[in-house]
Amino acid sequence: MVDNFAIAVSHLLVALTAWRLVWRPDLDKEDPPAKDDAPSGFFRASTTDRPTGGSDA
Repeated sequence: MVDNFAIAVSHLLVALTAWRLVWRPDLDKEDPPAKDDAPSGFFRASTTDRPTGGSDA
C-alpha cells in the first residue's frame, strides 16, 4: 500500500510540474529572427555563383 502511495505522489508531482511549465505565460513569447544582411538560400539575387557559358562536359 505504501509503494502505491509513493508512486502516486511522485507521478502527481511530475504532472503538476509539467502542467505549470506548459502554462507559463512567457513560454510562447519569442522575438522574431533578425533579417539577414545578405540574401541567402535558393532565391538569392546575385548571379555570381552561376557559371557563365561554356560546355557541360
